Amino acid sequence: MSEPAEARLQLAGHWLQIGHPERTLAELEGLWGDAALDYRAFLFRGAALHALDRNDEAIAVLRDGLSHYGMSAPLLQLLGSALRAAGQLREAESVYLQGLSLDPNEPDLLLGYALVCLAAGQPDKAAALVERAASYAPESAAVSSARAQVAFAQGKHKEMRQHSQKALSVDPEDPGAQALHGTAAMLTGDAKSGYRSLASAAASNPADDDLRGAAREAKLYNHPLLRPLRPMQRFNPLIVWIAAVAIIQGLRIAGFGPLATLFAISWLAYCVYSWVAPPLVRRWLNWKWGS
Repeated sequence: MSEPAEARLQLAGHWLQIGHPERTLAELEGLWGDAALDYRAFLFRGAALHALDRNDEAIAVLRDGLSHYGMSAPLLQLLGSALRAAGQLREAESVYLQGLSLDPNEPDLLLGYALVCLAAGQPDKAAALVERAASYAPESAAVSSARAQVAFAQGKHKEMRQHSQKALSVDPEDPGAQALHGTAAMLTGDAKSGYRSLASAAASNPADDDLRGAAREAKLYNHPLLRPLRPMQRFNPLIVWIAAVAIIQGLRIAGFGPLATLFAISWLAYCVYSWVAPPLVRRWLNWKWGS
């Protein structure tokens, strides 16, 4: 291979590593002949397309690479991830099983298969796969992130926060870890930390509408005008209603009729505020965010 082609491949890998997949594709476009069919060209192109959510193209490139080079764990891992992102869960499972038949102890393949199981609604199977991966890579940030996703699927929000915090401590700039930590913080009542993490993740992925929406909702939750509504947002509204009615009835039974009436009026005003304030604040924030 010529030196210019080798330099292009190395630069393509560099751009991919630092989070610029579009530049990776630009470098690879300049390859021709044998260089364009190099193993790394298939791997980098597939990874870049996947990172840009061009998963159908990534699947085609990665399958082409497999046809040229045979079964390869890195190519299979990427192909499985692209298939999962495209919603082709059965195909993704088949690909990961092929990869694990080559290397049963590869953490990336185990974690990828775990995420397919999560997407298919099998959190217990996913948890077993993640713990198997953890036995081979106990300090991996990817393992901590996968554990956080499993905990979320199982409704274990405190565990989710612990695992996402560990993933974030390894790489504070990782948008995936930031999004997981932000979600976990919001679910465990730490609205300020939740907003910071979600806002950072959204800033790193401006084209991700879901992240932008989550950051916006976190901003809404933190707005000073909505802080009085935290009990309604933190707990089941039905439980809050039952507690309020119980207090009113308790005051009446205890002979504090005027106080019960005052509390009932205050509760009614609180309910009206809870209906009126959020839409107004959301409208103002949407205008401020330009949508």
